[in-house]
Amino acid sequence: MKRLSIVILLWCLSLGAYAQQDAQFSQYMFNSLVINPAYAGYKEELNLSLLHRNQWVGLPGSPKTQTLIVDGAFFNNKNVGLGLSIVNDKIGLQSQTAAYANYAYRVPVGENARLAFGLALGVSQYSLNAGQASIDDPNDPNFNNGNQNYFSPDGKFGIHYSDDKFYAGASVTNMISSSLNYQQTGKDVIARQGKHFFVTAGYLAELNENVKFKPSVMFREDTKGPTNLDVNAFFLLKDAVWLGASYRTGLNLWEKPEWESGTFKKNAVVGAVEMFFARKYRLGYAYDYSLSDLGDYTNGTHEISLGIIISNNKKVTAMPTPRYF
Repeated sequence: MKRLSIVILLWCLSLGAYAQQDAQFSQYMFNSLVINPAYAGYKEELNLSLLHRNQWVGLPGSPKTQTLIVDGAFFNNKNVGLGLSIVNDKIGLQSQTAAYANYAYRVPVGENARLAFGLALGVSQYSLNAGQASIDDPNDPNFNNGNQNYFSPDGKFGIHYSDDKFYAGASVTNMISSSLNYQQTGKDVIARQGKHFFVTAGYLAELNENVKFKPSVMFREDTKGPTNLDVNAFFLLKDAVWLGASYRTGLNLWEKPEWESGTFKKNAVVGAVEMFFARKYRLGYAYDYSLSDLGDYTNGTHEISLGIIISNNKKVTAMPTPRYF
């Protein structure tokens, strides 16, 4: 099993020789700020969101990710969204902790419709726990310095449109990743964090008084590995429970010299539920099942999230106006 974990780690790093994949989430559609800074303030309430993802359970060195997000809309017409997002991601010997300040300017473009432009600036800490590596050459300069830590500024940019029935967004992350100097001894083992591009869209259909249907898609492109496509279908029951599923697959839209298309298939299915309770809280859970050969070695992926609406008005007793996207 140790050998298998090393193979998985090397596979992930081989993808990252030019670009390391960003952390993956299955419940991003419930708080898209983690991939698009223009989403800040969308819900027009002050929100706190926590998430923990345990990927490929049972496989040593498998990815584990935690996020903390706080965001809200401010000023009289709520045209400014502000947010703080913190992401901690660990796989094998390598980990990354990043913190971003998010700003979005939200422009009314019609009745109940807004177009938002967002920018996030922050810093990332890349760490390598070299002391836990099993190596053939004890004098390898990449691994004889113990734990290694490197810092880099980082930035994101995004656009997000939404009305009562439809949303669409586009964003780019890791905009300043090239500031890392990978030519210095020891830093070559820190996988390069390349730019990632996201395109999302979704629609809300009211089937009857108690049931709404929300299909959505997300494309994720890092220009080096396969293009990721998520197709999602969720039902909202009595404005209280989201229940749905996703299908995730890799697409080979054009030739990429760094990627061998037949090496590793990333197909997976996801089941997810999110519940609202006590007017201010939401609890979500997602389970990913890999359709690739990797599924034979793991117990799936578990992701749990908690959301809290923070309000200073103690007289408010009604459920806040739903924000479906």
